[in-house]
Amino acid sequence: MADCHVSFVIPVLNSEKLLTDCLRSIRRQDAPHITYEILIADGGSHDRSVAVAQEYGCRVLVATGLMAEAAKQMAFREARGEYIALLDADNEIAGTDWLRVAPAALERHPDALGFESYYVKHPRHTHLNCYLTGCLQISDPYARFLAGRVRLETREPDGTEVFELPADGSYPTGANGFIFHRHLLEKLPSIHGYHEAVFFPQLIRTGFRKLLKNPTCGVHHHYVTTWGDYFRKRQRAMVIYMLRREETPAAWDAGGRGGRQWLALAWFGTVLGPLLAGTWEAIRQHDPDWLLHPLAGAVSTMGNSLGILRYKLGTDRARRIALTQALHNKMNPPT
Repeated sequence: MADCHVSFVIPVLNSEKLLTDCLRSIRRQDAPHITYEILIADGGSHDRSVAVAQEYGCRVLVATGLMAEAAKQMAFREARGEYIALLDADNEIAGTDWLRVAPAALERHPDALGFESYYVKHPRHTHLNCYLTGCLQISDPYARFLAGRVRLETREPDGTEVFELPADGSYPTGANGFIFHRHLLEKLPSIHGYHEAVFFPQLIRTGFRKLLKNPTCGVHHHYVTTWGDYFRKRQRAMVIYMLRREETPAAWDAGGRGGRQWLALAWFGTVLGPLLAGTWEAIRQHDPDWLLHPLAGAVSTMGNSLGILRYKLGTDRARRIALTQALHNKMNPPT
């Protein structure tokens, strides 16, 4: 039996500067009838991350050497909440009613995959971060191109939106302010670790095609500051993705492999298409941050392409096998 309503799960590694704002945003929620706990899965921080977590009364779990998703899986085993809320240290809940609205929506829709937060721009964000989060709502134009589209079914009196997800599971979700019912964890395959790019798409394909959102429930995602940060993140993400494909079943973009992935590379490589699309969105939404669309697409394409090359050409097969095993150890917590 769950003995609190919500378990916040936050993986942390040297996140002192961002963690305070993240935890403060949870504490300021106006939902006195909701009980919750905060689980910090620390990957071996050398700064004051653990001390900050303790100051806010969090439960700190030792996840040294584990990557974020494996650290989350470790926290899932310790969570006591009826619902699991996923945040990263670089997230900050916007507003004070998230903890009241999100669980209530899930109670009304027990068959939903979960409740997804909107990305909301923050005054201290750079224009690049505003575009990647507030405009794209997905943090990468390449992923946005590949993602399947959701369909709005209804809007409830409190503003909660009920969406239908694509049947092929081609919609990346499950992080940065995502909350779901803990019973879904029972469907996590024992032969594979928790990977949100795999786990939630699998659930969608098995029939959990309802997604909840509400415009009043958002998170500030302090994702990147500079173009260099973004370029490096895309490289690293692609290398990890290519290695992960060797040990896990189909991820959210399984239907987009092959032709559609190459189409995405060609589309953003031409610049002209993204330039027209970004200009149109800037005019339609009255948001000049959309004008970064062609440049961000080009940087993402270069970063993703370099990541693929580093994977395919930078290592021989024996080296890749060793890297895959090392990644497996980091992505699967000990039982």
